[in-house]
Amino acid sequence: MTVELLINFAVQFLGTGAAFFLAYRSFQKRRIQLGAEPTLPQYFSRRSTYWIGIASYCTLMSALYWLLTWQWLSLKPLVTLLLRSGELVNLLNGLGGSTIIPLIAAGLFLFCIAWESRFNPLLILRDSIHDAFAIPTKAVEVYNALITSRLSAIDDTLKAQINNRLLVPSIDPGDFEKSSATVEYKWAHNCLLFDRIQNYANQQSYRRFFNEPSLKWGEICISYNAMSEKVVVWKEAEPHYTKTVKLLKELDHLTGLLCRLLASLVVFGSASENEIWATVKQLGGNVHEARLKHTYKYILLFTAATAIGAMLGREISVSLHNAFLFPDQPLAHFDYTTLRWVAYAIPIYILPIALVFISRTLAFRHQREQSDRYYGFYMAVMILGFIVSTSASALILELTYYKDNFSFLESFIQHMRWGILPALMCGFVAYRMDTPVSESEAPGKRVIAAVLRFIGWGLVSVIIMLYATGDMSIQETNLRFTLVGTAFFMVGLLGAAASFKTARTDD
Repeated sequence: MTVELLINFAVQFLGTGAAFFLAYRSFQKRRIQLGAEPTLPQYFSRRSTYWIGIASYCTLMSALYWLLTWQWLSLKPLVTLLLRSGELVNLLNGLGGSTIIPLIAAGLFLFCIAWESRFNPLLILRDSIHDAFAIPTKAVEVYNALITSRLSAIDDTLKAQINNRLLVPSIDPGDFEKSSATVEYKWAHNCLLFDRIQNYANQQSYRRFFNEPSLKWGEICISYNAMSEKVVVWKEAEPHYTKTVKLLKELDHLTGLLCRLLASLVVFGSASENEIWATVKQLGGNVHEARLKHTYKYILLFTAATAIGAMLGREISVSLHNAFLFPDQPLAHFDYTTLRWVAYAIPIYILPIALVFISRTLAFRHQREQSDRYYGFYMAVMILGFIVSTSASALILELTYYKDNFSFLESFIQHMRWGILPALMCGFVAYRMDTPVSESEAPGKRVIAAVLRFIGWGLVSVIIMLYATGDMSIQETNLRFTLVGTAFFMVGLLGAAASFKTARTDD
């Protein structure tokens, strides 16, 4: 190995190490908003899950930097120039696009890793990985369940235990059954949460949570003790509207702090998801699960839409081709090509969509508000769909036609254009899963919505397929026309079929 090559490797490793370090710092910077309080995500995940997520993101950023500076925009010409120029004049004369642009690209990439901005695409990717590893998804679920828990559901022995531990008696047995908007109920709720947190405070393995300033354990203790006296005074005094409203606001603030800390403790300290929700139920959390009815039927529906769209689209395209475009070069109807296209389209589209169903089952097992939009998850499944569909395309076409000289990496790069539409469809299917159709909605309205989705996605497919087939020669014009026409019907039918119903049931 020459000295020049050794130095080039050293520069490459230094840059890759910088990318890894910046990615590590960036991954820890994202703050999660629970209620009114921002919190670092490492306190809302089990330690093993968090470190798998951070290792994945850092490795991905390092790999992208390595590919950028080694394959796509290599720094080697710049390093070679620096070593061989000798004098400053020779160095300046040698500088050009091949040496300056890779350096600028490498610098911009490192800057984007550390740049905290909503317009930064790398931060969108980072947040997607956060969500993919349930950071902080699971804690948000626990937090929401604790905030909305009903005390009437907790065990009577636990109620008695809470009352016995209070320094100043401020809870009556009936407080647990009152409306959640009353001072009595809110204070009983806070006492329950504080009592559960104290069980964790006595264990050494949780000390870092109570020492973390952002989780405000010290402020919680001071506020809790002061609130106990305020509630006693409020109960003994005459009813006063202004004082009651002020006390309710203070109790809500304390509830948010308690639920935030307890959510992190429950998620971190539970060995499994079942244990997490068993603890939440014990505290009166009303845990729900959003299930899709008959998931396998949706897979069959998408498969049928793909097959019908491919067959119908090709036959209509062939008819238009023979009638208007090239009547002197007619294409055969119901040709074996149609079946090959169906066999090709199903793994390219249905396999990624099936993975969306699996991913959603793993990531969103418990109730979400239907107004919420999990864009990190949508982007993650789009990336997954792109990788899976492009890989399937490369394997099917290359192994079918180019068995002797098959290179997966080269084939993957060449077939990346064919993964764009399936990736977009995966994101749309995931989005539609969080937009369920009401069973009471009029059939006519559903049909109109399906037709609009068909037209919209058909037009999107035409634009993308014109780009994907742009390198076809003039002699392949008939093939390009039929491909674009087939994609219009097939992708349009997939978009129209993306309509879901959910059944929400208590666990």
